[in-house]
Amino acid sequence: MTGQLLFRQTTASLRALLPRQRAARFGTLSNTSGLQPGNVIHGFKVHKVQDVPEFDLTAIQLKHQKTGADYMHVLKDDANNVFNVGFHTPVTDSTGVPHILEHVTLCGSKAYPVRDPFFKMLNRSMATFMNAMTGSDYTMYPFSTQNPVDFKNLMDVYMDSTFQPMLRELDFKQEGWRLEHEVHNDRETPLIFKGVVYNEMKGALSDLSSLFYIRSQQHLYPGGTYSHVSGGDPESITNLTHQQLLAFHAHHYHPSNARFYTYGNFPIEEHLKAINERISKFSPIELKPETATELLPGPKTVRVTCPPDSLGDPEKQTKMSVSFIANQQVDIFETFAVGILTSLLLDGAAAPMYKALIETNIGSDYAATTGYNQEAKITNVSFGLQGIRSEDVKKVEDIIMRVLQETAQTGFDPKRVESVLHQTELSLKHRNANFGMMVGQQVMSNWVHGGDPLEFLEVSKRIEQLRSAMTKPRYFETMIEKYFLNNKSRLVFVMEPDESYNSNLIANEKSRLAEKVQSLTESDKQRIYEEGVKLAESQEMKTDVSCLPTLTIADIPAKGLSYPTEDLPQGSVPVQWRKTATNGVSYVTLDKRIDNIPSHLKLYLPLYASALGSLSTENHTLPVLDEAIRMHTGGISADVSSTASPTSLSSATANFTLSSNCLDKNISSMYHLLGEIASKTSWKDMERLRTVVLTAASDASQGVVQNGHRYAMKAAAAGVTQSMSLTETLSGLTQVGFLGKLARNGVDKIEEVSEKMEEIASFVSSGVSSKAAVISDVSSQEAHKRNLDGLLKTLACQGPAEADSKDQIFTPSFGRTFFALPLSVNFTARTFLGVPYTHPDAPALQLLSSLMTNHFLHREIREKGGAYGGGASYSPLEGTLSLWSYRDPPSGLANTMGAYDRSIEWASGIAKELGQRELDEAKLSVFQGIDAPKNASQEGMTRFRLGVTEEMQQERRERLFAVTLPEIADVANRYLSSQSAFAVLGGKSDGEQFVGQAAESWKLVGFE
Repeated sequence: MTGQLLFRQTTASLRALLPRQRAARFGTLSNTSGLQPGNVIHGFKVHKVQDVPEFDLTAIQLKHQKTGADYMHVLKDDANNVFNVGFHTPVTDSTGVPHILEHVTLCGSKAYPVRDPFFKMLNRSMATFMNAMTGSDYTMYPFSTQNPVDFKNLMDVYMDSTFQPMLRELDFKQEGWRLEHEVHNDRETPLIFKGVVYNEMKGALSDLSSLFYIRSQQHLYPGGTYSHVSGGDPESITNLTHQQLLAFHAHHYHPSNARFYTYGNFPIEEHLKAINERISKFSPIELKPETATELLPGPKTVRVTCPPDSLGDPEKQTKMSVSFIANQQVDIFETFAVGILTSLLLDGAAAPMYKALIETNIGSDYAATTGYNQEAKITNVSFGLQGIRSEDVKKVEDIIMRVLQETAQTGFDPKRVESVLHQTELSLKHRNANFGMMVGQQVMSNWVHGGDPLEFLEVSKRIEQLRSAMTKPRYFETMIEKYFLNNKSRLVFVMEPDESYNSNLIANEKSRLAEKVQSLTESDKQRIYEEGVKLAESQEMKTDVSCLPTLTIADIPAKGLSYPTEDLPQGSVPVQWRKTATNGVSYVTLDKRIDNIPSHLKLYLPLYASALGSLSTENHTLPVLDEAIRMHTGGISADVSSTASPTSLSSATANFTLSSNCLDKNISSMYHLLGEIASKTSWKDMERLRTVVLTAASDASQGVVQNGHRYAMKAAAAGVTQSMSLTETLSGLTQVGFLGKLARNGVDKIEEVSEKMEEIASFVSSGVSSKAAVISDVSSQEAHKRNLDGLLKTLACQGPAEADSKDQIFTPSFGRTFFALPLSVNFTARTFLGVPYTHPDAPALQLLSSLMTNHFLHREIREKGGAYGGGASYSPLEGTLSLWSYRDPPSGLANTMGAYDRSIEWASGIAKELGQRELDEAKLSVFQGIDAPKNASQEGMTRFRLGVTEEMQQERRERLFAVTLPEIADVANRYLSSQSAFAVLGGKSDGEQFVGQAAESWKLVGFE
């Protein structure tokens, strides 16, 4: 399991993985003749040039001669070019200095002295990804784009921000922490703690999985950087001073401590020239050695407490793990081998830990730390369970050690080892649109610890090394003995619920606050008041952003990229074929409409999808089935969803989708497995079905804290449209509550669940309307036709029925609901009804949401209110416009609700407030999402899954180009003046107080 990265919340980061078209190619090196070891180019000396055939790329390693900055360029014929600069940022306390610095760095720089240029550039760019991230001991700033001018613009802003930031004290107080009156300009209101990162980390530590992970890592590494919280612990954040932040930047954000990474088909010479011009002004410095990582001297057991999980079984809320310090991360091969060993022990139904821990239903799921953590300089491996009884802790520990002992004796079935290696080899074949970004992020942790970034790329070499190593007797068995059985650096970490945890946390915060307030002199209080007023004034100031570089509307292609498909039915079933270069990998999707499924089965549909592939079949036991899936496919997934019609919000479909991918040589096996899972799953496999219920409930519960704003938006939109009503039932709080109740009460009545599964299976296997899609190389199409025909017959698939296109009757309802959950921050949403995808008003509504976010809500909710994120989001497919906030402090809830009201008034006068520049920026922002990269598996699937044709997309594109500010003001007045629905996720006591004081009628709903 990887370490916890802390991300700067941005609109771009939320849409970073959405589809985007491929731009025209630009000039690149036709060979690497000028990049030979020893050559010096723009101050950088070439150290190594390495071809990596499995990824069809060439990697070049360089070092800046003056400052010692490291550089790696990955030369690949890929238009989605990437830049990343990272710094080694180990910490000596939990004040969160690297995390807060990551935020403040992007709040203005010497060349770009505007407030928050990072967010401003989101609207002046066609970036496919923009963000900044803090890891356990490193910080990085990556972006990607297909436009060469955009690349140059963003690289200049990023480098000026990191090497010459302004680091103003007011920005430190806004982004980090500050004392301020609850109402900033009212001295009569109490002083409280405020700050974006302060509230962010309160939210992060409300997530039980994050809390478990962070605390266990602190105890596993009792000394050095990993014993602290790099993102910041709220108790310590309020000890950080602005001077300490400046000192940290001066030492760590220096070229001598930098790692530069670029990727793609833009010329490396231009990158080298630009970077050299920036960093050659610096003199080299000698880096201070970081504090040595202290390891546990012997086995240790640590018990800590956490808040109760109101969504979980009250009798089974203990979490525990057994963790072992492993190898040095810079040993790339050993790290790879330990990763494979960990997968063999944990992953899939045939894994010994899965059999002993998950199938026995002692707990609900693996603990959050379970897996191989390669984030730290010295890695660790953990095995654990969550959702167990307190008295079962020793039992689970004994099981874990017994499994390790037994496996060290028996080893692994060679077929299982091959299935794990097959998954690794298949992953090399996928054409991933974000490959360059993925490499740039994943390599950084190893690189800052002295690892070789080029060696990191040579995956095929490591696979061959491993195959050679496995010829030695007892290879994996010896590793188990070394890293687990004979390892004294072992931690048993236990986290148990405490009913008073949250109240103690609140009391602690009040005590810290009182201590700081009591130490203030009258002049201090006057200064704090004046700083609060000054900060608010600075947030209201309109800044001149003309110094920031920008693209123009002319840089956006007039025509969207086309992904041609062909419709060739198999019998009566429509089949969409996409013939393209897939590197020998095929992708298959089968979709069945289930609109008419009996209502009493709808809540069970996600569970049905989760169970497929997780139960035995009539032909195979689950371990055998699981191994076959891993050996012959890249996995089989099932899903249920609701989709609105692109032409009418009164028409929505419920869909069951089954999909898989495989190497072309395994096409026949893949289809056979799809048919077996879909038609022959054994729903009488009661014990494993019980496991599926517990795991599904655990996963759903964890998702709420991590994506609370999405749940809030679903809850608010559920009463607004037909499609969102079903979406909320299938994947919203309704589903979370249902699964939680089923896990607490239903596992003892598993026969009833089994009966529901059989009913759903019978319905899905009946002659309901179906369609299929195949994406493959031309050479494999005939093999697909032969095998697909058999699958469609096995599942009794039929073509579309006449009734499929009929509208349904749905009456919108608009309520205000506060959902009480174990949270210390709020997630809020307010949703309005919009229009379908093809409606002429839809483009103006989407641009309205962008303008509301960037010119009003971001300032009001994030900068003033202290929430981690906030804005407006328009869903063109669902036809809803939602205002939202993320990790919003309880003290800011009234401000957020007020901001929603004020934003509507502001939007009504938008034509007077803003000009053509702001409108053009909004269009750039919207087209970022529309033109984002596509994986091979996604090409042409918008039409298949959503019914949105390329003609519809092009027509909407042209309308977006043509929208004017008066048209946006018009839709704001028409659509935002109508009724809206509200939803808030927050703590119970905060909810009781808010609902009791609210002028409007709110409903308080508890999850017990």
